[in-house]
Formats: sequence, structure tokens, C-alpha cells
Amino acid sequence: MNPAIEQFQVRVAGAFQQLQPRERVIVLSGAAVLAVLVLYLAIWEPLVRSHQRNADALQASRALATRIETAASLLQGQSGSSVNRSAALLSVVDQSSRGGTLGKAPTRIQPEGSGEREVKVWLEDVPFSNCLRWLAELQAHYGIQVSSTEIEQGSAPGLVNARFTLSR
Repeated sequence: MNPAIEQFQVRVAGAFQQLQPRERVIVLSGAAVLAVLVLYLAIWEPLVRSHQRNADALQASRALATRIETAASLLQGQSGSSVNRSAALLSVVDQSSRGGTLGKAPTRIQPEGSGEREVKVWLEDVPFSNCLRWLAELQAHYGIQVSSTEIEQGSAPGLVNARFTLSR
């Protein structure tokens, strides 16, 4: 061993031996209390804090999972129940186009074939964002999709002239 450590041990042992028996008990009791305190602060307390953090994280994750499941069930319920496929395609397109989302009625609406499967719609000088909103409403509420489209710039910035073929 290192001579300095051996010399330190000899001094401590000598000093301990020079103490009265009652003083030795007090020193040993203090050392035991110090050892328990160090074990508590260095080992037990960090373990308890880590366990508490993990328990809190688990609880937060479970709450998030519950919120996600609730939102998913609501979305499934909305998308499944709000699509109305029973209404006639031509009447749905006509009524929804006049509902205000477009801001302007279509120039022309023409059924293709029997009109039950496809409808052509012509729009002039309608804001592009309104077109997108209207098409999204048709998709979400009636299950109507765009089969083909032609879009040209309108008379002013942001306005478009569009021709859509809509189908179900």
C-alpha cells in the first residue's frame, strides 16, 4: 500500500485508541449515522426520484394515449356517419355550390351520362382557396371526388377559371 495511507491509518487508529470508551461509542455512533446518511442520499433518494419520474411519465403517456384514442374514435365516427351518399350527385353539387363556400355560383353544371355518376362544373373568377374548400366539403360530406380538372388564371390575382369533373 501507499506509505501515506498507511501512516494515516496508524494515526487514526492511535487517536481512536487514546479515546475514552464513552468517546469511542460516540465516534462509532456518529460514523454509523454518517454512513446511513450517505447511503440514503447517494443511493436511496435518487432511486425514489427516478421511480417517481418514471411513474409520472407513464401516467402522462397513458393520458395522451387515451386522448389520441378518443380523438381517433371521434374522427372515425365523423367520417363514417357524415358522408351522405344517398343524395343525387347533381343536386348535391348544385346545392353545395350555392351554399356560399364558393362565393359565386358556377357558370354551368352539366351531368355526364345519366348524371348519377359524374357531373361537370364550370367556375369563372372564383377565389382558388374557395374552390379547394368547396371540393373538400364535397369529399368530406358526400364522398364526391374530382375525376379531372382544368384550372386557369382568372381576371385578377387569386382568382381562377376552373372546370371540374366530379364523380362518386
